[in-house]
Amino acid sequence: GVAHGGGLVFYATLCQALGYGRVIGVDIEIRPHNRTAIEGHALASFITLVEGDSAAPEVVAEVGSHMREGESALVLLDGCHTRDHVRAELEAYAPLVGKGSYLVAMDGIKEDLRDAPRSEADWEWNNPAIAAREFAAAHREFVLEEPPFAFNESRITERVTYCPDAFLKRIG
Repeated sequence: GVAHGGGLVFYATLCQALGYGRVIGVDIEIRPHNRTAIEGHALASFITLVEGDSAAPEVVAEVGSHMREGESALVLLDGCHTRDHVRAELEAYAPLVGKGSYLVAMDGIKEDLRDAPRSEADWEWNNPAIAAREFAAAHREFVLEEPPFAFNESRITERVTYCPDAFLKRIG
């Protein structure tokens, strides 16, 4: 999702720092004031906005049309967090992910927070982590594998993340 565009601007900042890349933000509804702010941002040249259901074939095709031949994508799915919707997104966007890159289903932590205040009873089974595990089981070209730490002098061996069981790496 796009929401207020903070994530898009963050990733655009990384693209600028790296000297390559771009960000495609998809949302079912991009509010006019948010669109204006994003399109007027200093990093707008790194950002493309697409409005529509992220799992709809025409939206997936539009996202794909912004990619160059042979280009690979890092895909972060952070919109509707239901199991069925995330599973549909995983199926739809997997072809855009090249070998060694990732497809990430954000907010799989919902499964672990099922008993927390303001949670919903179905979070135990209706969450992105379940969708990612099911997808990995059905697609041998992907494995559930978090990226290695780029630098770590601590004793920390596991990440603190909102995305447990969510990093799907293409291996084939």
